[in-house]
Amino acid sequence: MLEASAVDAIAMPIVKCSACGALDPGPREICPKCHQSTLQPATVPGVGKLVSWTLIRRPPAQYREDGQYAVAIVRLDAGVQVTGRLKDPSEAIKPGARVRAVAPVRGTVLFVAY
Repeated sequence: MLEASAVDAIAMPIVKCSACGALDPGPREICPKCHQSTLQPATVPGVGKLVSWTLIRRPPAQYREDGQYAVAIVRLDAGVQVTGRLKDPSEAIKPGARVRAVAPVRGTVLFVAY
């Protein structure tokens, strides 16, 4: 059973190999595990553990209006590792913290700790 905070997580778009079942954050055309061109769009729950995060203090020009933001690496419970943004980062949020995807933002996804 999912924890109450995880229930509100959005689904994460990924690709799944129909030949070997490998999951990948994509986009790509060839499976990195079996090298077949049988990747299909799929989704998995957007809940997992924070692997690492860093604060971007000087954003590139196209993101300058956002001000500083945090980029996170998350290992989803489904087994695939993805990158996204981390909402309200603080020194209290450590690797291993549980996070959930809550909203799409600028071509990626926003994660929050719970």
